[in-house]
Amino acid sequence: MKRTWTGTHGLWLSLAWLSASPALGCGRVEAVLASRSEGAGPPAEAAAPPAPADPARGPAQAAPLQSSRIERDGLSIAFALRSLEQGEGALRGAAPAPEVAGAAAGSEVLAEFTITDATTGAPVTGLSPLGWMSRRAGAAGAAAPAGADGGAVDAAPDEEDCQGKIKSFMAGLLSVRPEVDMNAYLLWTLNEDSTLSAINPQIALGRTKLRSVVSLAGPGVSFAMHPDRESLYVTLRGGRGLAVVDTRRGLVRSNVPVGEDPSRVAVAPDGRTVWVGNDGDGTVSVIDARSTDVLKTLQVGSGHHEIAFTGGGRAAWITSQRGDSVVVVDGATLDPLGEIAVGEGIVAIAASDASGVVYAANAARGEVVVLDAARRDVAGRIALKPGLGALEFEPRGRFAFALNPAANEVAVLDGATGAVAHALTGFAAPDAVAFTDAFAYIRNRGAARVSLIDRAALGGPKAPPLIDVAVGQDAPSAAAARPGPTARATPIAPMPEGNGAVVASPADRMLYVYVEGMMAPIGTLPSYGREPRAILVEDRSLKEVRPGVYATPVRLGAAGLYDVELLLDRPRAAVCLEAAVAPARCAPGDGGAGSGCGDDPAPGIALAPLFEPDLRLEAGEPATLRFRATATGAAPALDAKEMEVMIIRFPAGYRWSGAPRAEGDGIFSVAFTPPVSGQYRILAAAPGRGAPFGALPFVPLRVSPRGAGAAAGGAR
Repeated sequence: MKRTWTGTHGLWLSLAWLSASPALGCGRVEAVLASRSEGAGPPAEAAAPPAPADPARGPAQAAPLQSSRIERDGLSIAFALRSLEQGEGALRGAAPAPEVAGAAAGSEVLAEFTITDATTGAPVTGLSPLGWMSRRAGAAGAAAPAGADGGAVDAAPDEEDCQGKIKSFMAGLLSVRPEVDMNAYLLWTLNEDSTLSAINPQIALGRTKLRSVVSLAGPGVSFAMHPDRESLYVTLRGGRGLAVVDTRRGLVRSNVPVGEDPSRVAVAPDGRTVWVGNDGDGTVSVIDARSTDVLKTLQVGSGHHEIAFTGGGRAAWITSQRGDSVVVVDGATLDPLGEIAVGEGIVAIAASDASGVVYAANAARGEVVVLDAARRDVAGRIALKPGLGALEFEPRGRFAFALNPAANEVAVLDGATGAVAHALTGFAAPDAVAFTDAFAYIRNRGAARVSLIDRAALGGPKAPPLIDVAVGQDAPSAAAARPGPTARATPIAPMPEGNGAVVASPADRMLYVYVEGMMAPIGTLPSYGREPRAILVEDRSLKEVRPGVYATPVRLGAAGLYDVELLLDRPRAAVCLEAAVAPARCAPGDGGAGSGCGDDPAPGIALAPLFEPDLRLEAGEPATLRFRATATGAAPALDAKEMEVMIIRFPAGYRWSGAPRAEGDGIFSVAFTPPVSGQYRILAAAPGRGAPFGALPFVPLRVSPRGAGAAAGGAR
């Protein structure tokens, strides 16, 4: 089976063979849950054999929180839940952290399948497995059985039900959803209306693919995903700083104050720091990725900043458009390593460890300055035409693409020779580039098309031909929103399989899915009325992290007994294991959505509307909406100056934000005249109390058309 990420062509092929093949029943569990408490272990024959000390695999793994194993069709398949500390150590090739207590409801863990040859023990590599966890129905799933404290669980999964669940999961039915999905792909779009959208493209038959909408405190400029995929960093206009978005919960975790007019954001390759270019005050803020504390503010020069890394993050290279130098900073100590005079007007920078160079594009002069990464000095200059824009190295690091929207050209530069390899024409204001395994994708801002360039032909003497693919009806330049700073984020996202891309069309307010080899996009995804300015893929699917070991981080659901469903492509087989999830271990004050310890996402503030849930307003009629906001514990009472309120029409349209009016005794009010009918949401925030927009639950409002009748459900 070839897994197709778009969830259409490959989805139905998968369902077809899953239904037709008689050999695809779920295998019976040959081993029960592994025990971790002394004196409560399962039978010896049930335990998975210890991993041999193979240097190629890295150090032996610490005992998992929960595990089970089966043998099927000549394969030994083991499933384990490990703490994230254990998983991170394994992924880095370091010794895993010591064990902690068993897998608990709401906890973040690493789900791991180990697939080996049942006879030889050799790892089975190169698979594309799909996995899920679903809480078993009935009394057996009501609470964690003895496995919660390490004892055995002797109830085998229902094979017919397990196979039926896999079919339903792959069909994307909203009525049958797993508690844990190990195949998740989300598209995150940065929209012009101060929101982020998380779209699940794998829901094939559901009513909506929109998983969540994250309201930001201001319009987003650019965004970047952390390597662990837990956090998304968004720079905001209007002095709003840097928004840190929790990708699991779909809300803003914090807003970090940085410098003036933050624009470019980049995450260091090792994931330890986040770098924000502040275009308004000539600084770059370096932020600790875990604590979100500002570690250092670097003075780098005035104008727009771009950032690149060399040596896996050991050095950061920072440009300033109105300065005349590139500043090089030590990625660990954050101390300056030197400044390289390149001339004023640098608009883009790109680095290649493979070629040992850093390229800096000067738009006004129409040249690319070649910097020697080791000597930190100018090694040459490549003369092009004025009007240069985006500059990127392709993944292998030899060829760089210098886009020139003013001249409608793209120059392909050879990092090995420091010369122009190909001068390509026929574009319409090319302004962004992205790469798959086989092609470079060039967006044309002046036309409704994307141009593909065969990467395999870049080393040849002839210029590779352009393959133009029509994308949408209108050119991106026709979008109502001004291109502005948001154009700094990339509007093309390569698909995880590497054989296609998703292209955001702000003018059409759509996302177009293209698979290589086709003459046109194979499908579209709605943006739900918003203008998507940029797009990122959050890939949470199972990955082969070591030979024969496939893993991904997951958040566990409620306590109970779970079926673990696994679909293999070689051999084609659907197998079922099981796992027990213990009740959450909660301390006083614990909470948060999905934590298993309550559902208050911001325990420091309690928010309650002072109107009935069925309140219905009328378009064009003013109303006063009151709510109570109180600080819990010993914290001082909230002041109106600390509060912010945003009212939006969902999913798109009207937006208002401002400060509420204090009425005493913790009561606040806002005057609101809904312009049109529809669904609205009220969001409140107290950033100084650790509750930015998105941290507190929103309050829904219904607005009827003008003249439809009086409001119901309480006084205005």
